[in-house]
Amino acid sequence: MNQLQAIIFDMDGLMVDSEPLSQQAWDEYLRPYGHQLTEEIVSNIIGLRADVSTPTIKELFNLPEPVPVIIEKRAAIYSQIRANGVPIMPGLHELHAEIARRQLTWGVATSSPRHHAQEILQQLGLLDRCQAIAAGGEVTHGKPQPDIYLLAAERLGIPPQNCLALEDSGPGSLAATRAGMTTIAIPNAQTQTADFSHVHHRYSSLHDVLANLDQFFD
Repeated sequence: MNQLQAIIFDMDGLMVDSEPLSQQAWDEYLRPYGHQLTEEIVSNIIGLRADVSTPTIKELFNLPEPVPVIIEKRAAIYSQIRANGVPIMPGLHELHAEIARRQLTWGVATSSPRHHAQEILQQLGLLDRCQAIAAGGEVTHGKPQPDIYLLAAERLGIPPQNCLALEDSGPGSLAATRAGMTTIAIPNAQTQTADFSHVHHRYSSLHDVLANLDQFFD
């Protein structure tokens, strides 16, 4: 294994339990049309950028509004929901306390827009400590392509092969692996059945990452 020098976190579903809130936003948008997302639909779009997932949902439910309008309206609903606070994933603060103690370099690679990432990190009290953010709108190709992880590594100033990536979704973990990173999958309730055959390790929570940190960083 290459000497690891940094940790790159996915955000939604990994740092915060925001996937149910994201689904709630979709359901609120779809309610006037008499639709809601099924578990199968959620599992198919999880970890993808809005410009990839929205056309799928538009076609599935034959929605009349153009994709950009759907994205904008749903984003506004989601923003209102998030404003009430987002549940933190177990072990997040303990892990970050140890990252701070060891003075490890870390950043975020998220499919979400940059303002969303900054808002969440601010709520978590981690924005000032985050050393790089790579957001969905800043790359040509979203997850599962490696672009977003390559951008995060570039902004941290560390080669991708020297980065440890933490992911909860199939597309996200595939993106990190394709970028050449050591990848840990930490599935949540929505991603338990995803294909993680490409990852290097699979843990049940961020507590496990903390417990195994010596394995990755001296």
